[in-house]
Amino acid sequence: MTLRFNLHSSRTFASALMLSVALAGCASGPNAPSPELVQRIEAARTRSDHDGLGTYYKQEAATARSKAAEHRKMAKGYEGRVADPRDRGRLPAHCNAIVAMYERIATEYDGLAESHQQLAKQARD
Repeated sequence: MTLRFNLHSSRTFASALMLSVALAGCASGPNAPSPELVQRIEAARTRSDHDGLGTYYKQEAATARSKAAEHRKMAKGYEGRVADPRDRGRLPAHCNAIVAMYERIATEYDGLAESHQQLAKQARD
């Protein structure tokens, strides 16, 4: 018995597996996805389904970048403003840590959007 692997189906399987792992990792906690989003992801089969999810993740990336920009402005606002000189830089550092977090989140959403764009190209309507 000879086993043959189709590269296309192997990549599709790998993409689906990675998506499942990602969903399992983000299915709990304060920023857990809505039940509706989870349902959309689980039901996604068509080009339209994946295009819609790609668009959703692009919007989420834009929102995360907007929040990063807000915290960047807050960091500048806090520069030089401290009640206790020993705390100099603490508030801007806090804001900058949040900026870095939102930038990482935006990058992750970009990756999810790209994955769904690839899945949309492979989908058969």
